[in-house]
Amino acid sequence: MDKVISCIIAEDFPELNKIYSNILNHEADIEVLSSVFSGAELLDVIPENRPDVILMDIEMESPTAGISYCRQISRKYPDVKVVFLTGHEEEERIIEAFEAGAVDYILKTDSMYDIISSIRKAYNHEAPIHSYAARTIRRKMQEIGRYKEELQHFTRAFMLLTPAEVGVLKLLLQGYKQKDIADKKHIELVTVKTHVGRILKKFGSHRTRDVISRIRELDLEEVVMESAST
Repeated sequence: MDKVISCIIAEDFPELNKIYSNILNHEADIEVLSSVFSGAELLDVIPENRPDVILMDIEMESPTAGISYCRQISRKYPDVKVVFLTGHEEEERIIEAFEAGAVDYILKTDSMYDIISSIRKAYNHEAPIHSYAARTIRRKMQEIGRYKEELQHFTRAFMLLTPAEVGVLKLLLQGYKQKDIADKKHIELVTVKTHVGRILKKFGSHRTRDVISRIRELDLEEVVMESAST
């Protein structure tokens, strides 16, 4: 028989805690070393038990307490695998769970077969991410990829701007119209229009508001405003 997988259950709902404990203890290759009802209790029992896997509810002392405890466990006990149990599948919570070090994210509505399978796979370093979590992570990675592409595009365009063009761009970001910019900088309106035209060309855009929107979406207003200009 293969090594028995040692497990701790952290679930603050007593009935569920008991159900998980009873079912897991009936599996020949899984042993529940301890079952606790809070993250604080969990941290207390880990040193003496050193489990292979922790089946942990995200919502204990607070709606995201499990995530905070997972971070602590991952830092102090990197070999311990954390499988999260939750009744929710919000995108932000899923991302935070994996960032904290969890190896899987299981819904309480999943079958016990799925939960048991996740514990075994976590122990064997095979934990596949469940479909609802995988979709969220893929979407987030796509967003990160798009952000990096946009950031690279912005950087290339911004580096081509002259100090005078940067000065005009700053005022556009502050909401000034072209006529107001001409008055403020004491230059001809046609000069402002020339600067704006060159800014648009370098950013590959046809409208000033698109350039401004892109800068704000990338959260780069401060970068622009602090850049050297005339």
